[in-house]
Formats: sequence, C-alpha cells, structure tokens
Amino acid sequence: MSRQLIALYAMMKREIIRFARKPNRTVLPSLVSTFLYIFAFGYALGSSIPPMGGHSYIEFMLPGLVMMQVIIHAYINPAYSIYISRENQYLEDPLTTPMHYSTMVIAYVLGGMARGLFMGLIIAAVTMMLFGIWLHDILLFILFLIFTSAIFATIGVMFGQWSKNIEDVGNVMSYILSPLLFLGGVFFSIDMVPGDWLRLISYLDPLTYVIDGFRYSMIGYMRTNPYYCLIASIAVFIVCFIATIKMFESGKNLKT
Repeated sequence: MSRQLIALYAMMKREIIRFARKPNRTVLPSLVSTFLYIFAFGYALGSSIPPMGGHSYIEFMLPGLVMMQVIIHAYINPAYSIYISRENQYLEDPLTTPMHYSTMVIAYVLGGMARGLFMGLIIAAVTMMLFGIWLHDILLFILFLIFTSAIFATIGVMFGQWSKNIEDVGNVMSYILSPLLFLGGVFFSIDMVPGDWLRLISYLDPLTYVIDGFRYSMIGYMRTNPYYCLIASIAVFIVCFIATIKMFESGKNLKT
C-alpha cells in the first residue's frame, strides 16, 4: 500500500508541476478572459439588465464564470497530459511498473482537480473582494467545487485516452463543453430564455444544475434545490470514476 501511495504522490506532483511552472500559459489567460467577460457582459450590458432575485447582473454572473474556469481547467490538465504522454511514449513507463491502474487514474484526477480548484478559488476570491460578495453557504461552495472538478477531471482522463489526435482533445472543449456551459446559464437565467425549445435544451443540460447549485452556494440565488444538484453531481462523479478506471484497465490506446 505504501508503494502505491508513493507512486500516487509522485504522479500527482508531476501533474501539478505541469501547470504551476508556466502560469503565463495556464493562470494568466484565464484571469484575463474572466475579467474581459465581466467588463463586456457585466458592465457594458449588465446595466441594462434588471436585478435577478435581488442580485445585480454582475453578481449573478460571477458564480457561472468561476464554475466555467473550474470545469475547463479540470478537464484540460489530465486530457492533454495523457494524450501527450501517449504521443511521446513515456506513458508506457508507469504502465510497466507494479503501479495499479486505479492509482494512475486517481493521480491524473487529483492533478486535474488541483488545477480546476486553484483557478476557481483564485477567481472567486478576487471577484468577491472586488464586488464585496461573501459566500452564502461555505460548505456547499466547497463541495460543489470538489465534485465538479472531480467529474471533469475524470472526463479529461477518458478523453485523453480516447483521443486519436491533439485536435480531438480541443474539440471536446469547442463542441461539447463550451455549448453546455453557455446553455447552462453562465450568463443568464434559464427563465429568461425566450423560446420554449431553447429553454428545453437548457433544462436538459446537466451543467445547468451544477451552475444553479453553485450559484446558490455563492450568492444565495435559488432556482433549483442545491442539495438535489449536489447529490446528482456526486452520483455522476462515481459513475464517471468507475468508467474511467474500467477504460484505463482496458489498455485501449495506452500501449503502442
């Protein structure tokens, strides 16, 4: 067991160093893009949008921006790490050791979670200080950050293993994550959507409920019961984690 923990620590440390040593590529672009969103939507357009649930548009938008960065970064870290290690054929080294597949998956997931949580907490702290916001429910805030980052880190592991080229990794963000985030209510309340068919799509979007629950934990705006959202997030993580381990154990695309 101690050997597995040592291996887990070593791999997780490597995953964290990957993004920590180059903040100009990982941290700064996301901070800049977040504040551009705040300026463009919050200040430029937000003044013409009436308050929602007693909150200004900027306050309403901030939880969605935080969660967007958590999701993107938790996915990016393991997805690109696994694909690049496959492409350069140094993933085979740990595969030939006694390290368990589950240990490797946990290390990649924890690395993705570390990046997602780091970005989420940094952006949440900065924006809360700037706009004078305090957390409505600290426990829910922490739990949503943990399980959302865990879900998308496991998804990152799966797509890092599944992708046949580097474009496939990016296409998941462009064609799946970005539409789900925008339709999930990062910038608007689902109740504001004019068309019934578009509102139905938003209701079917699983990220709608993640963002709703997190928005409640941060500013107290309730549209969906946050505890149901949290239970659903935990269930999705368990399913994704088991599926990721099974996929990793299959060895598909891992060995040349």
